[in-house]
Parts: sequence; structure tokens; C-alpha cells
Amino acid sequence: MYNIYRKYSSFEELVNDFLARDSIAIRCGNMEGETSEVSYRDFGEMIISESFHVKAECSSVEVVRYEQTIDSLVDIFAHVLAGCDVIIADPRVPEGFNEYAAEAAEAARFLRENQRDEFGRIKGKGGEGELLFFTSGTTSSSKIVRLTSGSLCTSAWSGQSMLACGKGDVILSNLSLSHAYGFVCAMLWGLAYGATVALGRSIHEFTGDAKFFDPTIIPSVPSQMADMLQKDALNPGLRTVLIGGAPCPQSVVDGLRERGIQVYLGYGLTETSSGIAITQDLDEPYAMYPCPEADIRIEEDGEISVATPCMMQGYLGRDPMFENGRFYTGDLGWFDEKGRLHLKGRKNDVLVLSDGDKIFCPEYEDALENMSGLPDLGVILKDGEAVLIAGTCPKDPAIAADIKKKLVREVDRFNKSIPHSRQISDIIMTSDALPRTVTGKLKRYELQELYK
Repeated sequence: MYNIYRKYSSFEELVNDFLARDSIAIRCGNMEGETSEVSYRDFGEMIISESFHVKAECSSVEVVRYEQTIDSLVDIFAHVLAGCDVIIADPRVPEGFNEYAAEAAEAARFLRENQRDEFGRIKGKGGEGELLFFTSGTTSSSKIVRLTSGSLCTSAWSGQSMLACGKGDVILSNLSLSHAYGFVCAMLWGLAYGATVALGRSIHEFTGDAKFFDPTIIPSVPSQMADMLQKDALNPGLRTVLIGGAPCPQSVVDGLRERGIQVYLGYGLTETSSGIAITQDLDEPYAMYPCPEADIRIEEDGEISVATPCMMQGYLGRDPMFENGRFYTGDLGWFDEKGRLHLKGRKNDVLVLSDGDKIFCPEYEDALENMSGLPDLGVILKDGEAVLIAGTCPKDPAIAADIKKKLVREVDRFNKSIPHSRQISDIIMTSDALPRTVTGKLKRYELQELYK
């Protein structure tokens, strides 16, 4: 019997281990109620066979389209085994992402080809390719994070050490694999440790997939789980929910616990191959213990920094972003007397929405200031959605009403230019000036505290 806590060093090592297993690796279904399955042994053989075909045809960087099928997963593993860097395109992510992924792949391909040595080998690369993930959707602030199969496998092992799955578990995979959290927690973790991964049938029908596949574990983002709770879509056999990707409302935690479901919250970043801390005390899910080998530290200003073997190789085409081997996350937090990590919010200008998507606030503020002519605007997170705060508004009610009417019109116009998941959901007017530094930079954390 294979070791359910084994740390795999590469996809090659993991796929070779598949060949020795006789249980079901992947389960699929369709809207007609039909299911299909593939064993670990067959899955491994399919990957190895396909990798030989890919090796003869692929370039240094390829976009692999994930369509929630066994063939899609085979393609991802096969390309990495063949030495090809992979960007995963997913039709379920915000509109425009896949076009952006294709452009990024072309740029990455150019960078990679210019890194070849005199023997034609790409400098700094081992035998396997890397997986390239974006940090924040399709905005100009996005960076391409380089992750190795080794760092991703180590991340899966870290999660297994804190929350074990195994043969007999069914993990519902309904998160986008184009994000590191979905890739590791909704797919790689289960496959590494012998669970059956059930691929969701349709993004439009995900609330029916729990009762269709009867999973024991569901990795989720807060907005998805809130929807499943609201629609009473959870199956009786569900015992564990892992929530990550965004701050989780207390109402979601309470709703799951009332149904007798164990709730684990996870904290991690794309740059750390997903999770670095996770719940252990189920009566206090927001208090998270660091994962094995994750050296988490709170800096003098409250920022969380981390050193971990799951760390990225760097941002593609950019200088390394480490200080003395540590990555500064931009998140604020603190440790309690038991050594548990508590999150406090974001230090910088990136907000994480309830579905795990991210927005770069200055882009919104600059665009809306130009459109409206109002100079004192700020974007914050409220109930998991982006909200616009308009400061320094006239105290005269009639004048303020006219200004808000104009601002509503401009926000509506602005919202039409961006994906629905990242739109401004509300406007708050105040006669007070928004808190700023002496150089005029918005103190977003203070603003967030004022209007949370």
C-alpha cells in the first residue's frame, strides 16, 4: 500500500506511482445522469503515452484548455512531463482571460526561447516544464508566477499533513484549475493521495454536482459555498469543506457547521503554490496553523512574510521578488498565544473578492475619477464585493443627490467595460475627506475599517 503522506518531488514521480494503484482516479458525469471513470493505472498510462506525442510537437510554452474532462487533465500532466511550460485556460474564468492567456503565452515563449544556451537547452530548467499562473485576473497589474511540479506537489503534501484525504474519499473538483488554489486543492491533492476526483459537470449547474457525485470533501471559495448553502445543494455524505481563495463570511461557516460539516479555512498565495496555513482547531476555524516547513513571520508593520519550499521560481520576465529568501505577501495578520495565524486584511491595493478574483483598486479609482470629475474616490471590499466610496461631497442634500446621480451613471458605464464578477456593487457618499498620507496616497486599510 502506498504511503498516504509521501512527498512527491515531481509529476514524473507522482505519475509513475499512479501505475501501481488499482482504485478510481477520476469520475466524470453529464447532465443526462451518465457517469464514466478511469483508474489510476489507466490514467498514468494515458499521461505517459501522451507525453511522448507532446514532446515531439510542443514549443517551450503552451496554453492547455481545461474543459473538466479526463483528456484535459491528461494534457496538462503530459505537457509538463514533456518539458513544456503550461498556462491553463479555463472557459469558466472571467471573460477575456483566455485571450489574455494566449497573449501571455506568446510573450513567455519569446522569453523562454531567448534563454536557450549554445546546446539549445533552456537555461535554468530541469526535465519538466513549469506551470504558469496569473496573480490577478486580466488587469495590467497581473504577474505570471512560475511554479514547478515539485513545489505544487510539496504544497499538496503540506495540505495532506494538515487535512488528510485518501482512498474512499471523493473530492468534488468545481474550482478553476487556472488558479493555483483550484489546481492544488481541487485536483492535485486528491490525486496525490488516492482519493477519487469528481470533475464538476458544468459551471452553470455546479450547485447540483454535490448531490450527483456525493463527495466526502469539497474545496470551495466563499461565494460558491454560500450559493450551495442557499440552494440546499449539499449532499448528506459530505463531511468536510475546505474554503480558501478569499475571506470567508461567518454566515457561511455557521451554515456548514449547523449541518454537521467540518469547516477548514486555508490561507495561501499563488506565489507559494497555494496554502501555507490551515485550520486545525475546528471550533475556531479562523485560527490557522502554519503548514509544515512554512516559516511564517509577522513583520513590524503587521505584514505577513513567508519562506517555504513551495515558493515560486519568480515572476516570468521579472527580477526575483524575495528579500533574504522571504516573500512579503501584502497581507496583514497576527499570531495568537497558541501560534495560530489570524488574517487582518490587505496591506496593498489589491482586493480579493468573494469568488477569489482580484482587482487592482488604483485602476478603478483613476478611471472613475476621469469619468466623473470627482477627485476623492476609493474602492474597498464590503461583503466580498467592490464598493466605491466618494469623499469630500457637499453637505447640501440637493447638490449631493445630483452628484450621486451623475456618479451612478458613470459607474454603470464603467461596469459595462469589465467582467460582472469585478463590477462595483454599491456607492457610498460622505462629506468627509478620505484618509490619505501626506503624499496623497489613499490609506485603504483605514478606509476599509471605517466602512466595513
